[in-house]
Amino acid sequence: MNKAIREENLLSTIDKAQNLYRKELDWMRRQPKARTTKSKSRIDAFFNTEATAKQTIDTKKVMLDMQMTRLGGKVLEMQKVDKYFGEKLTILDQYSYVFQRGDKIGIIGKNGVGKTTFLNILQGLETIDSGKREVGETIVFGYYTQKGLVLPKEDKRVIEYVKDIAEFFPLSNGKELSASQFLKRFLFNDDLQYQYISKLSGGEKKRLHLLSELFKNPNFLILDEPTNDLDLPTLTILEDFLINYKGCLIIISHDRYFMNRVVNHLFVFKGNGVIVDFIGTYNEYIDSEKTPTIENNNNTIKPIKKEEIVVLKTQKISYKQKQEKEKIEITIPLLQEKIENITKQLEVEKNFEVIKNLGEEISQINKEIEALEIKWLELSELAE
Repeated sequence: MNKAIREENLLSTIDKAQNLYRKELDWMRRQPKARTTKSKSRIDAFFNTEATAKQTIDTKKVMLDMQMTRLGGKVLEMQKVDKYFGEKLTILDQYSYVFQRGDKIGIIGKNGVGKTTFLNILQGLETIDSGKREVGETIVFGYYTQKGLVLPKEDKRVIEYVKDIAEFFPLSNGKELSASQFLKRFLFNDDLQYQYISKLSGGEKKRLHLLSELFKNPNFLILDEPTNDLDLPTLTILEDFLINYKGCLIIISHDRYFMNRVVNHLFVFKGNGVIVDFIGTYNEYIDSEKTPTIENNNNTIKPIKKEEIVVLKTQKISYKQKQEKEKIEITIPLLQEKIENITKQLEVEKNFEVIKNLGEEISQINKEIEALEIKWLELSELAE
């Protein structure tokens, strides 16, 4: 029991480091010239993070090779769609778009601007106030949600849950995988397959949620923040799978590295029903935001010409933000030390209830560290 908890905590630490490593690797790549003195601590931290991120405790791989359900001529069309919540909140305002086979679209925007509502509208899970939504006859949706796995009313074994979806999964080479074989591709061994869902760990439930959506063999796949909780082996293979996915793909994610790898088209939710259609990667959009822009008649962003620029404002870190950054640099090592002390306690603890509580405490501290790391990155960008 203690060994399993320690391995799960180590994997969690590696996953967090992997996410931070991606963000910092992007920063390192954008610094081709000699580093400044104030960047030195960040560079040192990058190599420490890299060392942690490249640790492995499991070399098994998740392999995906699906034969997608056939897509007909029509995928999904939205024509002058309106969606409101009360009189003050507009989600969609005369929104129109024709989805095509092979679309790989990322959705970005602040919380509360209607991104998840938009996904629900696409699938017919949320009604619209006016306009038309037309779905092709052959469309099969797959939806990985932040809410996680919808548990059956009666607790089931993992293998039973998957077999309720289908007995076999078609492969691109014309062969099939049984439900049990498919589960093994997602690191569910024989013992785990006959485990009740309620007994699975949080990471195992996330993995089961993803594989159950893929087992439906969707040709219109929607992923809402998929990188938040998936373990590293699953996430790595998922990225490769999505790059080669032939259906229609929509992703909501704040993970810049993941989005850059997978999508080449963005819907930028600005709020109040404004959705900017940007053709390009996440990085290209961020770069366009750094340069003043104007919109053409198709709402597609393009840079303003030099002669059109009047004033460029440079954002600098404030004294208060600098203090906050320094405080974070002190706090994170203290929290990491706290995790180490709890882990040592786990090695000798015998009481199951205490072990469970300590495991939950480590999970909560890891979340706190992740939030602080993201904030530190934001402040570091201002300090450059």
